[in-house]
Amino acid sequence: MAKRASDEELIFNILSILKDKWEVVGELNFLNLLALRNSRPSPRRFRRLIFRIPEISVNIKYSERRYGKLKECPICGSKLKAVRLLNLQGKKKVVGYRCEVCHYSSERDGKPYIYTFRLKNRDI
Repeated sequence: MAKRASDEELIFNILSILKDKWEVVGELNFLNLLALRNSRPSPRRFRRLIFRIPEISVNIKYSERRYGKLKECPICGSKLKAVRLLNLQGKKKVVGYRCEVCHYSSERDGKPYIYTFRLKNRDI
């Protein structure tokens, strides 16, 4: 069984792929490129790690379908914070959920279906 790559090793491989390609469209494409470098993170671990790298911008396209009640972020797996508004009776009502890590918003965004990863600065 292969040894699990450390976070530092994955970050190095992610940045080196983006230095070569500058932009990668699709999470599976990126995971395949990482597999060629003998790094095989799970998609969930990959998404959690990629949002912690400040040199990378992630563009996400969403479908029109919405989620129901959410417990964790569908993008990075972090805990979601409830967005509440006051109704006409003065009671707080949950109208959606927001992620503090990747800024996913359930009232604004649908289900994520394609990711585009890009280096913010080519001179890295």
